[in-house]
Parts: sequence; C-alpha cells; structure tokens
Amino acid sequence: MDVSIVRPIFVSRPTWVPPQHRSGLDNFKKLLGAHGLEPRSVGVTDHPSQAPLDEVIKLMGRCYGAIILGIPQIEVQSGKLKGDEITSPFSLGTEWNHIEAALAYSLQLPVLVIHDVTVGRGIFDRGAANAFIYAVDFSSDAWALTSNISGALAAWCDRLKPE
Repeated sequence: MDVSIVRPIFVSRPTWVPPQHRSGLDNFKKLLGAHGLEPRSVGVTDHPSQAPLDEVIKLMGRCYGAIILGIPQIEVQSGKLKGDEITSPFSLGTEWNHIEAALAYSLQLPVLVIHDVTVGRGIFDRGAANAFIYAVDFSSDAWALTSNISGALAAWCDRLKPE
C-alpha cells in the first residue's frame, strides 16, 4: 500500500465524544493515517455551509469509503422496547450513524462498522447491511491497536473505491 497517496474517507462519528473514549479515537486516527487515509467528518473536519444532510452527501461523494463509529451518545436504562420492559441497560450511537451508513451503502462505498460493546440497534446489528461489523470497548485506549481492528481495516482498505 502506497501511503504517500492520501485518500479521503468518510468517518461517521459524533462531534462530542465522551472523555473516556477520546484517547482510543486518537489512536484510531493515527492508524488511519498510517494507511494513507484522511478521515473526514461533517462538524469535525468539515464545517457545513448548507444543511448538514446536503454537506454529508457532498462530502461522501468525494470519499473512497466510509467508517461508521458507534460511540455511545444515549444511555437507555429503563423503559419499554417493543412492549417489553428494558432489563439490561444499553447505549445508542448518534442517529447520524444510521443516516450516514445508509448513504454510504447507497453510494456503494465500502463500509466498515465499529461500535462500542454497549451500542446496538440499526446499522450495529449483524446482518443489517453487507458490511464489516466489529464490537470493541471504546473506553480502552488500545482498541484501535488490536489485531482484530488493524486486520479489519487492512481488509477494508483492499475494498476501497478505485482512484
């Protein structure tokens, strides 16, 4: 792989990241850089001059692939799910994860999905889309450095949209 050529990739992630997840995310950005990838995200690296959805579509059209990061944003501790009482707390990523994953999928971009072990539903459910899906502990500083994630990223890079 020629890392002298930098390829932009779309990264779906929240603009706000819990403090305990920031170090691992920084390590992941370094891993992307080592693969010659430039992470691009609306509200993080790119700031909208239009409606956010229009900006996402425009930015994604210039990217070679998409990575969806399911970082906990909403904690569900009680209530009902499909009429049944919630007995085990769980987390949800940002709703933009699902929108951006669907857009990437419709643009036929290679999609890699990585989510915190507490995050579920939608795009984070196995079988929801034909995409690599990995559950990790985002509170670990080293999640991006595991062989599971580095191997998944290498395989995903092989599927990136051609130049």
